[in-house]
Amino acid sequence: MLIIFATFEYKFNPMIRLIHIIFFFSVLFSGLCANGHPENHGKEIIYVGTFSEGGSLGIYVFDMDRENMRFDLIQTIVTKKSPSFVAASPDGRFLFSANRGGTAEEEGWGSVSSFAIDPASGKLTVINTKPSHGAEPCYVSVHPSGKYIFVTHYLSGNFVVFPINENGEIGEPSTDIMLKGKGTVMPRQARPHPHSAVPSADGKFLYVSDLGQDKILIYNFDNNTGTVTPAAQPFVRTMPGAGPRHLEFNPDGSLAFSSEEISSSICSYKVNKQDGSLQLVERLPAIPTAFVGENSSADVHTALDGKVVYISNRGYDGLGIFKVKSNGRMKNIGYMPAVGRKPRSFMVDPQNHFLLVGNRDSGEINIFTIEKDGKLTDTNAYLSVPSPVSFEYIRLK
Repeated sequence: MLIIFATFEYKFNPMIRLIHIIFFFSVLFSGLCANGHPENHGKEIIYVGTFSEGGSLGIYVFDMDRENMRFDLIQTIVTKKSPSFVAASPDGRFLFSANRGGTAEEEGWGSVSSFAIDPASGKLTVINTKPSHGAEPCYVSVHPSGKYIFVTHYLSGNFVVFPINENGEIGEPSTDIMLKGKGTVMPRQARPHPHSAVPSADGKFLYVSDLGQDKILIYNFDNNTGTVTPAAQPFVRTMPGAGPRHLEFNPDGSLAFSSEEISSSICSYKVNKQDGSLQLVERLPAIPTAFVGENSSADVHTALDGKVVYISNRGYDGLGIFKVKSNGRMKNIGYMPAVGRKPRSFMVDPQNHFLLVGNRDSGEINIFTIEKDGKLTDTNAYLSVPSPVSFEYIRLK
């Protein structure tokens, strides 16, 4: 099997480069064999959202050839508005981006954009851009119905629900909730800082992680009107000074995992699918106990089977790896240096063969293979992308 990366680069001299390429081929091939043969139908596309800094051009679109293990850059959506977070519709027809930069109508706000995804190539075409109705939008997610998107604003402290019509166009907000409250760590938690809004798999509930209040807010979501009401358990309060940032559900939705930015910790929760409530199972440090220095935890994702969860750390600059039992208890099984600086977000391959880590400050996406036990192996290969922030994956039909 010939394995070529069309767009990655090496930082080594030619002889070491050759050794690394041979090593990478062997590691990847053994990983594919261990995890089973991948499906060979359907083009696979990876979208990368970035901050407009360090030479970044905007949204980067990669065509991933799994059989030959190539990542080819096929398009760049050029914008200086920092399209930092991207999310695709469930049917793979549209991509949405939360942009730090605003529009001519409202310079004090950020913006949100919609793109049509070409069903043959995966390339993007702009549909429309709307003011986001808040400052510094940092996260966008899509309702399972595809009819709404959720946008959180770190600076202004509000989250907004936008309806999406059948052509992928973003409409006027159906909900705009301004949060109130503060935490204990000043000045970081002097006001609300919602960092993510994640719908449940059935779309009945919306979970908003507010770093400023030390709360994960829980809402009932009305798919007919695009409005929210507080759930039976309106919020779960974290440890004081934790700073919840991102939330991830396991594949069957029975467990949720939260990255806590300020305290550099990871939490597991039991999920009540009937009323949406969360019950804390365990909180563990996200970084090695021997690490000395400042750190802030960022992204969190599970492996394909939900039996391993990963969390990224900026400062320590690496990922924590945790085995997960069926009752939600976690056990640390190791750490993997991100190789680059400030790993903000990462992506677990939907077929569980590899993991991509976006290192914002060093302008690269490092590539790791996922072993049988969930641990990671560095391939010594990377994609050169300035200031990467988020990933989205789709398989074209």
